[in-house]
Amino acid sequence: MDASTSVAHVLVVDDHAVVRLGLVQLLHQVQPGVEVSEAATLAQTQAALAARPDIGLVVLDLHLADVPDTTPLLGLRCLRVQHPLLPVAMISADGEVALAAQALREGAAGWLPKSADSRVLASALALILQGGCYLPPALLCQRAAAAECLSPRQLDVLRQLIIGLSNKEIARALGLAEPTVKAHLVTIFRVLKVRNRAQAAVAGRAHLQAASGYT
Repeated sequence: MDASTSVAHVLVVDDHAVVRLGLVQLLHQVQPGVEVSEAATLAQTQAALAARPDIGLVVLDLHLADVPDTTPLLGLRCLRVQHPLLPVAMISADGEVALAAQALREGAAGWLPKSADSRVLASALALILQGGCYLPPALLCQRAAAAECLSPRQLDVLRQLIIGLSNKEIARALGLAEPTVKAHLVTIFRVLKVRNRAQAAVAGRAHLQAASGYT
């Protein structure tokens, strides 16, 4: 992943202060110099995003005090509507694979299990900070009955990625804003079930060959 994709400001959202502290420490460990803000509720999150448009990533807890347990993805859905190009990574103690898969289908930039080893979480955060999409092993191994399709524009981005262009170069080649390219890449990584650009290039060639005889 090219250095231009790194995030300068992250918002950590969790209603447990000790969890926020741990995430802040991990973020500073994997990307020294990154600015980290904190919020405990969805309302605080929305206020922080309104006040700080430079936030480039939200790490959002699945269960917040002001989000009903009956609709745990409400926070993600609200942020995706209000900030469609902003990467939102979910973190949760809930190990339900179906819920994680649904979050990723709805645009999450990754699913971080709170039960994971700190080294795994650090690696996952590093990947997401660089514009990747982290999928836990259970999701990587899962094969959905019906595969999600990439849009024509996402296929264009994938073709440019395969030939080795950076996000900035892809944006220039396709006449897109760089945040739009990043948003498309999150979807591409999720659909191809990969975690980084190198894996996406390999899986993307196979995907394009199967779909249209691309060589």
